[in-house]
Amino acid sequence: MFKFDLQPNEKALNIGRQSESVLFKPTFLVLILIYLPWFFLFKYEFLTGRVLKLLIFWTLAVLLFAANKFILWMINVHILTNKRLILISYQSLFNKRVLETPLNLILNASFSQKGVLESLFSIGAITVQAQGLTEPLQINKTVHPEALKDAIWQCAIKSKTA
Repeated sequence: MFKFDLQPNEKALNIGRQSESVLFKPTFLVLILIYLPWFFLFKYEFLTGRVLKLLIFWTLAVLLFAANKFILWMINVHILTNKRLILISYQSLFNKRVLETPLNLILNASFSQKGVLESLFSIGAITVQAQGLTEPLQINKTVHPEALKDAIWQCAIKSKTA
């Protein structure tokens, strides 16, 4: 789905994305936006012709919205390699932001879980502070944040001692 070139002698240790739970709200919205108009079309059968064409157009537009949300979820990733941490974030298909830091510049890595659902399903956010960056790297809504935080921290310690 995406292409990101690694440096020579660099290998990916962990590639991940946000939890599937971030898709619940858009999925629910899409189902409502498709179901309600079609429900009223079948309930009030006098709506035909022009309204039917408009409704088909509406359904296609909603499905394009759903596809956009899914594609954005798929291409927003974090990559932990043996040399650096890379965050690839898309706000839209044409608005890309790549943040990366060498592992030896990582000063702190922490995670947080807010709420009952995040605790039950082991979903959380990871904050990585690195030397030279004005803002910390944020990995939001990731699954098993404590394991990823530990992996980042272990790689950072290895790169500092090497």
